Formats: sequence, C-alpha cells, structure tokens
Amino acid sequence: MDNVVMETSVGMQESKQNSKDTQLNQEQTLQSKSLSSCLQELKDHLSPVETLGYRLPLKSLSALSLIEKEQLTFGSLQKQACLGKALILGGAFVDVTLLLDHIPPVGGDSYAQELNVGVGGCAINVANIVRDLGIDHKIKVPLGNGPYAKLSHDQLLQDGYGESDFIIVPQSPYDCAYCLCMIDKDGERTFVAVPGIENHMQKEWLSDLAIEDYDLIYFVGFDLTDDNGLVYLNEIKERKKDNAVIFFDAGARVNFIKPEAFELLLSLNPIIHLNRMELELITKTNNIKAGLEHLSTLTSAPVILSLDIDGAVVSYQGHYYHFPVVPQKVIDATGAGDSQSAGIIAALLKGATLEQAMYLGNTLASYCIKQVSARLSLPSDFSY
Repeated sequence: MDNVVMETSVGMQESKQNSKDTQLNQEQTLQSKSLSSCLQELKDHLSPVETLGYRLPLKSLSALSLIEKEQLTFGSLQKQACLGKALILGGAFVDVTLLLDHIPPVGGDSYAQELNVGVGGCAINVANIVRDLGIDHKIKVPLGNGPYAKLSHDQLLQDGYGESDFIIVPQSPYDCAYCLCMIDKDGERTFVAVPGIENHMQKEWLSDLAIEDYDLIYFVGFDLTDDNGLVYLNEIKERKKDNAVIFFDAGARVNFIKPEAFELLLSLNPIIHLNRMELELITKTNNIKAGLEHLSTLTSAPVILSLDIDGAVVSYQGHYYHFPVVPQKVIDATGAGDSQSAGIIAALLKGATLEQAMYLGNTLASYCIKQVSARLSLPSDFSY
C-alpha cells in the first residue's frame, strides 16, 4: 500500500512539474509575442537618430566651437579632451564566474566549471572602462574587513586608485560583497549575491568627498536599496553642483529601493539606464512603449533601454530613437550593461551627443559579451 501511495505521489509531482513547465513555456511564448508587438508598436513611433541632440550641460561646451563645427564624429572622440569630471559611487564585489550547461531547478544539481574570480561590481566595472578611455573621474568604494575586502583593495591599487578613493572602516564587522555569476550555454547569466559593507553606508563616510566638483555622478540601484538610498541621495541632492547630471543604472534589485528614496532620485532628473526586466519592475508593465512613456514622465532626462540583440531604445522629450546592433554569439553577457553605460558616460563627457554616445556604448557592450568576466579588457588597437 505504501508503495502504491509513493508511486502515486511521485506521479502527481511529475504531473505538477510538467504542468508548471507547460505553463512557463506558455507564459514565455506570450511574453515573446507581447514583446514583439510592443517593439513593432514602438518602431511606428521612432524618430531619426540624427535628431537626438542631447548633450551634457557642460559650461565649457559653449566655448568650444570646434565641437559644433566638426560635429565631433565617432572616430574623433579619442582625440577630444575630457570636458567634465565623473564621480562613480558604489560597492566592490568579488565575482566568481561559473559555466554550466543549464541552471538547475529548485532541488536540482549541476556540475560547473570555474571560469574566473575577479573584482567587479557595477561601479568598479564602469570605472575600469572610463579610466581606460581617459576620462577624468573619481571612485568612492567602501571596504570592510575580510578576504574579499583585501582582494578588492589590492585590485583597485593595481588599477591606479589610491587610499582617498576608499572608504576604509577598520573595525567593520562586514566584508565586501561577493557574487556568484552562473553562465549557461547560451551566455545568459544568473546572479546570487551575498551583500557586504556596501549595504551599510553612513553619512560621515562621504564627508571628505567634494561632490560639488563633479559634472556627472554615477550610481546603481544595487547601492540604493534599504537605508543606503537616502544616505547617498540626500548627500548628492544637498551638495552637487546645479548642472551636475545624475546617471542611474537601475539594476535587478531596483524594486528594493524604498519609495521615498526613489522619489528623491527622480527629483534629481537622472538619465536612467535599464533593461527590459528592470523597466517592468519599475513601471509594472511588460509593454515597452507604455513603460517608457510612464518613466519619461518622471524624469526630464533621457531614458536608455537596453534590448540585447535588438540594440537599444532612447526615450527623450516624447520621441523614441532606436539603435540596432549586429547579433553575435554571446560568450558571457555579464557586465554588458556596465560596458554600455561606461561608453555612454565617456562619450558624453567628451562633448558628444547622446546619439554618438550610444554607438560607443553599444560597441563596448559587443566587446564585453565576447569575453568571460564583467571586467572589460579593450583590444590593444581599440580606438573611438
């Protein structure tokens, strides 16, 4: 009798799992159809990209007639001096990258190959690229106590940063964070993060930072969750220069930002950079056009939506601009969004229009997905 019950139970579990799989496939199919129709609807409202003339409001731009006369082409950006300074805020993560055939289901098991162990985190990934592109910038990174803090400290010193770039808390009970990055055979990534000191920011840790000196301030949603958001955002709102631009990378935990912190963020009129999932988390709709319309009413700056193989869309002042890309094989998608952000920031700080900046961002993202690790290594012959 027990055997009969066991077999029946197993059969019911298998039936339930098959039902769940069928439902998931149906939901994915519906989502895909919805996405296609949304993209098509959006394409009917696209404006020519050459009409996207947004630039950073840098005072020095008005004195540089060279930019207006030459239109600052993509190939000339490398020669152009950096016209502004960037402040990049955020935590350091130690990334452990694993390659799997597939991500196992709940209760499942899977062998993996360790591909890389390195220091990352969105802010560090962006800083690594803007440094290589010759952008005047400063980072501010909290470091705790433990092996991950030591790894992060040593890597950042090797990258050329100094003690003034670190927030060192000698008696902290927290280490730096670490992230398990699982890459499947299609190059898609799934993250499991263990937070650290970056989730315990204190106002006094930013007291020596001259926030008013910077033309662009970057941070990511991961660092604005829980109480952190109000610590960062209150300091920025009170101390930034009047025309400083906020560049906000939403991140997959954007829905964990407290409502009052998110409202404060939007009052700064940030450039918002996000992907499809993050757009849905913020706007509660999987309709791309409706989501962008809603988000664009909350900030007067551009909203940049990454669409992976479909490129990217910029929503600005009631218009939509599509920047397609050439589809290619993905080795590891980790850090592609960070690379895109870094390219956009670098180009804007050299006086480019957002149209030109999007091309650089897409180019760097295309390099990133062809390598393992979120830390982009530019080719030795790279020029922009």
